[in-house]
Amino acid sequence: MAAEIQHHLDALTERKIAAGMSPTEARNTALREFGGVEQCKELAREQRVWMWPDQLRQDLRFGFRMLRRSPAFSSLAIVCLTLGIGTTAAVFSWIEGILFHPYPAVAHEERMFVLAGTTRGASGFNQLLVSRLR
Repeated sequence: MAAEIQHHLDALTERKIAAGMSPTEARNTALREFGGVEQCKELAREQRVWMWPDQLRQDLRFGFRMLRRSPAFSSLAIVCLTLGIGTTAAVFSWIEGILFHPYPAVAHEERMFVLAGTTRGASGFNQLLVSRLR
């Protein structure tokens, strides 16, 4: 990486010399235009493809250090997360059972119908008949 950056700096310096600058002035101008060499190296290192395993390892080490440093807070956070995730899973499985599989004992749900009737003068339904088509 250092050789490639040096090549770019040399090429920029040569262009400045060809434009009529003195070699030292061209070198200084090329360095100013190119920007910080160390910052360019750092940016190139950050854009490496396989940087995430290193970051994951650092994050895990930091997380375990924090767990050891404050065990009461860590255990409280773990208990809260466990209860929240468990409750959410229970509610979703309950809703899934009610909405998507309402009558598991009925063999042909699509053939089932409900008859309801009212009597004159009475409020609400007073007869309810659930039947299946044959």
